Amino acid sequence: ERRPDQVDHHPDAALRLNVGATELLAKLAAAQSARFIYISTDYVFDGRTPPYPEDAQPNPLNAYGRMKLAGEDAVWTAYSGQSGSAYAIIRIPILYGRVESLTESPVTELAATLLQGAPFKAEDWATRYPAHADDVARAVTLVAAQLTTNDGASAGGIYHFAGHEALTKCGMARTIALVLGRDPAVVLSDPNPPPGAPRPKDCHLQAPRLAALGFTPRIAFADGVREALAPFVLPA
Repeated sequence: ERRPDQVDHHPDAALRLNVGATELLAKLAAAQSARFIYISTDYVFDGRTPPYPEDAQPNPLNAYGRMKLAGEDAVWTAYSGQSGSAYAIIRIPILYGRVESLTESPVTELAATLLQGAPFKAEDWATRYPAHADDVARAVTLVAAQLTTNDGASAGGIYHFAGHEALTKCGMARTIALVLGRDPAVVLSDPNPPPGAPRPKDCHLQAPRLAALGFTPRIAFADGVREALAPFVLPA
């Protein structure tokens, strides 16, 4: 459950999904000496002192971040003392890409609002670094190869995925408007922190371990949202 407000409203269900399922899968994988990759979030940090290196001390502001951090701890616990086994944790920022429904991602949710046609306010307070799912998949593949072909102890541990474009949700919405051929002026800036669960202001991640593997994100935000939105705005 990626939505911080939903986590606050349904904490027991979110805990079972975000922590309990992770713990079960990690224990089962470790028992078979299997390699394990856990996808975590930049929300394990408080957003006060970016950019965050991979060894930075987490300090989540909301229950969602605390649950994802607990998931990291569950993986570490499952694999501690497991000779020959290896795990990796990949922390990623806000995710988007091809979807079956525009509600699947907080990025494509902005497109759904834009398509309604009326002016609307978009949060212009927190800086985010959107990551396309295809770029994240490339990063996961690289890490998986490291876990498979190298010593698990040196290849495993924490990796960061660093998005290369800094955008608020307002900035994302205005870019989406341009992609859709709409007037970006319909997106009004809201400089206030969003209501509900507290969000970090800037969780920019440093990613030296992925960079050392030759990885860099390839997909520009405008190109990624254009592809993601094509099935919803172009004739079949």
